[in-house]
Parts: sequence; C-alpha cells; structure tokens
Amino acid sequence: MEQPPDRQGPQTAQPRSVRVIHISGQPRTWLGRLVAGIIGAALILVAFFLSILAFAIIASLVVVAIVYFKWVTHRARRAMHSDTIDGEVKRRDIDG
Repeated sequence: MEQPPDRQGPQTAQPRSVRVIHISGQPRTWLGRLVAGIIGAALILVAFFLSILAFAIIASLVVVAIVYFKWVTHRARRAMHSDTIDGEVKRRDIDG
C-alpha cells in the first residue's frame, strides 16, 4: 500500500533485514539427519499399516461377495442336485 503524498511514513536510514529460510533436500547436521530418519521411518510404518488395512478391506469384500454368491445360488444348486441320480438327469422340463 502506498502512502498518500502528504503523509509519508517514517524513513529509516537502514533497510530492514529479511530472514530467508532455505529448505534443502538433505539435512546438514546430525540433528537434522536424526529427525529426517525418524520422519522417514514413521512414514514407512504408516504406509505399511495402510497397505495392511487396504488388503484386509479388499479380502473381506471378496469373502462377502463369495458368500453372497453361494447364498443366492443355493436354491438352484439344490434343485439341480435333486434332479440327478448317478450323474443322469431324472426329468427334463422343456418349455415348448
């Protein structure tokens, strides 16, 4: 924001110093390396637990789908089983 011409802000002889923080890819001190190692290990553990959770969810969905399919087709399998004797079909319904 600029000040109006009749009201100038206080002028300082020295420019204000600005702190610049550089974040590099690799830590330079032993403390930075320790913190980076701890953070890296924590991220690996979190990824491992999330992959186990995803596997458990997918496996349970597959089990539920198989149980549902068997439950839905139970009556049809029982009807087919009761119509066969020694591998031969007892009766055949032909809709003409």
